[in-house]
Amino acid sequence: MTPVNTRHSRTVRSAINLVAAFLLFLPLQETLAHALEQSYVYLTVSDNSLSGRIELNIPDLNSALGTDLATDGSLTEADIAPLIKDIRDYLTSRVGLAPNGASVKSLPLTDFEVTSVPLTQYLVYRFEFPEFDSKLQYVDVDYEVLFDTVPSHRGMLIIETNWGTGTFENEAQVSLAFSGSNTSQRLDLSDSSVWRGFGILVRQGIHHIWIGIDHILFLIALLLPAVVRRESGVWTPVTEFRPALIYVIKVVTIFTVAHTITLSLASLELFTMPSRLVESVIALSIAIAAAEVLYPIFRGRIWVIVFLFGLFHGFGFATVLGDLGIPPKYVVHSLLGFNIGVEIGQVAIVLLVFPLLYFFRKSWIYRRVVLAYGSIMLIVVSLYWFIERGFGVDLPAGSILNAITDAVKGVV
Repeated sequence: MTPVNTRHSRTVRSAINLVAAFLLFLPLQETLAHALEQSYVYLTVSDNSLSGRIELNIPDLNSALGTDLATDGSLTEADIAPLIKDIRDYLTSRVGLAPNGASVKSLPLTDFEVTSVPLTQYLVYRFEFPEFDSKLQYVDVDYEVLFDTVPSHRGMLIIETNWGTGTFENEAQVSLAFSGSNTSQRLDLSDSSVWRGFGILVRQGIHHIWIGIDHILFLIALLLPAVVRRESGVWTPVTEFRPALIYVIKVVTIFTVAHTITLSLASLELFTMPSRLVESVIALSIAIAAAEVLYPIFRGRIWVIVFLFGLFHGFGFATVLGDLGIPPKYVVHSLLGFNIGVEIGQVAIVLLVFPLLYFFRKSWIYRRVVLAYGSIMLIVVSLYWFIERGFGVDLPAGSILNAITDAVKGVV
């Protein structure tokens, strides 16, 4: 009979091998995002404008033009420059886009660059159409790149950004796929609308506040003392619901006003701050808000810390909004929708947490354990984040905190 500890060790080794294989497979997944026998058309769509880029890997470019450009990752824009006329002629003769059924399927190329991904390099050629007089409903696409020289080649058309459908930074979901036997297709864009895009941004705001653990912890640090009052240095439960509710309304309102100011300034590119500084201060804000519970630092002027740090939280929200790649035309719409979503997310958290705090406020456990040790825990976690973010280091327990954070995000 096999000893139990031997079977256990085999099980452990098997699990380790499985995890190792999975980790080794992750880089491969990234490279598959740009397969070697595929070229790509990425589109940025709005109501009356269309732009994008064509991506063609260098080995395929050699096959198309009969050239011998370097394929070892050393290629530069200067190496491409002498061939740029031939490349333009090739692309304009093989790729045609006809917005709203235009009679001529032109391709208004602008500038190019060479970019690197694992295993190969790509020529990236951008294009941009002049604004249309009417709303963009569909695009007729002709795509005949490389099918004559590489029959197995495939062309992928991907809508990277479309505010009207709430599509942002998409590089995976393919809208149209072309082959040698299927070179002409129509891209339907009729399902996009301003209201649909606005609704998606509202949901983005809600989602962000729910997965923003640091924002949630800051709110909790502010809500902990909402159902008690400090009298002669001792926490005592409030006797009425109304004063506690008014306190919460004041806190949330001040926080909202503050982060709305900086979210607007940053989104409109009127004023920005370094991301590293913003994220560090957001982490520190949790510690200071929790410290106020342990000792009256601001002595009744909690609105000062709420407003001050609310400004930095607004810059944090703006970073998320900016990463979505919002077209300039929809910045105001996006700002309003995202901010409404953030407020809905905040109100949902308050509605969930505040009644629980009020219900347990008279318990000695709440006053002696939850307030004290809860605040200490918030301080420890926030200072840990502050050190990591401020000094750019990975502390030993960082993987554990990140795993917990990722698990919460996965649930949400």
